[in-house]
Amino acid sequence: MHDDVVSGRSPLYEPLECVLGKHLSTEARRFVLEHSGFLTKVDFRDIADHPNPRLRSAEGYHATTGTRHTIWLNKGSRDFEALMIHEVMRGILIERGFPRTRPIDSYPCLSVRYLSSLLGSSVTDPTIASCLTKAGYSVYNREILTRQAIAEAWLDVPERILERYTFLFCKWTLLTVLLKLDSTLQGETVSLLYSIIRRKFAEPWQVGEELSTSIINRGFTEPHSALAALVQLREALKLEDRISVLDAGGKRL
Repeated sequence: MHDDVVSGRSPLYEPLECVLGKHLSTEARRFVLEHSGFLTKVDFRDIADHPNPRLRSAEGYHATTGTRHTIWLNKGSRDFEALMIHEVMRGILIERGFPRTRPIDSYPCLSVRYLSSLLGSSVTDPTIASCLTKAGYSVYNREILTRQAIAEAWLDVPERILERYTFLFCKWTLLTVLLKLDSTLQGETVSLLYSIIRRKFAEPWQVGEELSTSIINRGFTEPHSALAALVQLREALKLEDRISVLDAGGKRL
């Protein structure tokens, strides 16, 4: 969920050495300086103040009007700087023409909103991580992300997936794709998560494997290939009537 329009509040301006009252490290200041032009179009806000109560417990959230970007951050995040850099990089990719996802319904249920966000993240987040590591920046703590996913897996296991295209089927297919596309997700904990998905969500894992192989072979790190990957994933999971894919010009596909 990264594309809602936010308006009606005055921009929040802060010195480049500080974001939401937090002083930035040398690495973060280097990132801010490198992308200072883009950051003139960004307003940082505390996600605890987000108008949507469902988002207040999230780590980060990106919204854009097309001309300005609002980045909501969890000030208490254990990896605040990497979170901030990650969400700024998301906005930069959108400005470069990367596609976005959005629920078709103006007031979607929580499961559709979640899948819309996960669909976009499955392709965009690996690209963000790749861009950051190539430029010598740290990425958001992979151990935190992986352990959160493991906890979700054990919560979902009792709810058996009886047929394709249910919420859980789509969720674990997309998470399998994300694991395969993001080369920074490595290590014993990631291997454990991958093993849990393979054993407990066998069919979504298999579909995710096939889709990720196809996407990797075609490429996904440029706007056009990322758009093709999102459309392919959406169609494979029968989400066309629930989620829109927006191209660089904002056209709904």
